[in-house]
Amino acid sequence: MKSKLLNLTLLILISSKSFAQEEPTIIHGRIQNIINKPLSDIHVINLNNKQGTISNLNGTFEIVANENDVILFSSIQYHNKKVIISNNILQLKHFNIELLPLVNELEEVYLHGLTGSLNLDFKKVPKDTIPKHTFSYNYEDVRKLGDDFNIELNKPPDAEALVNPILMNGVGASVSIPNYQLIAEQKQKRELKQKKSFPIQLKKELGTDYFVNLLKIPPDEIFIFIDYCEPYNILEKYYNNKVLEVIEILKKQSIAYNEKK
Repeated sequence: MKSKLLNLTLLILISSKSFAQEEPTIIHGRIQNIINKPLSDIHVINLNNKQGTISNLNGTFEIVANENDVILFSSIQYHNKKVIISNNILQLKHFNIELLPLVNELEEVYLHGLTGSLNLDFKKVPKDTIPKHTFSYNYEDVRKLGDDFNIELNKPPDAEALVNPILMNGVGASVSIPNYQLIAEQKQKRELKQKKSFPIQLKKELGTDYFVNLLKIPPDEIFIFIDYCEPYNILEKYYNNKVLEVIEILKKQSIAYNEKK
């Protein structure tokens, strides 16, 4: 009888200890750069329980986690980083993380006619044949010009007065008008480039395991699934640094996507 009671007591103690270990722990942390400067507005996401937070002005945060949970640190200005919660971190309930700045490398540009040697290229620079101006002006002239347009020198001029030839007494013809078509084309090119690289960046940031193990999306269908979710403005939210909202949309739409298969 005593042996049975002893075994039952041991089972209760082991069960209680296992249950206590499974309870989540609030972990505190601090995010900084390579010169120990605190980083604010960094997304901190527990990829296991889908909970997240954002670091404050001091770079500190707190998040609920269990052992072996994966914590993702995400920001547009810094390289993403993942940390696995170890037993040591759970015991200390605190850890520091350092993020490296994200440097965008410029594409290589070739300039025709240059040798790469500054001494030789400077000698080939043509002489400036445009005549230098000979006019001069003083502060009073500028004040009078401002009075003619009914503006104050410390305020921006009236937009219509700068582009309307009638209001400018013929001077309007010399005003440079922005090339709005070129500006629109450049904006469209930027948007197309973002849209093309978006699925690759999103997969890289969240990781293949997130899509395969948590959302149950086959590896060869990850990009198809991301395209499936684009009508829900995940691209715009991602580039506006709203990664948590993107994750919620992916989680919700993965259920509908898997049901349609």
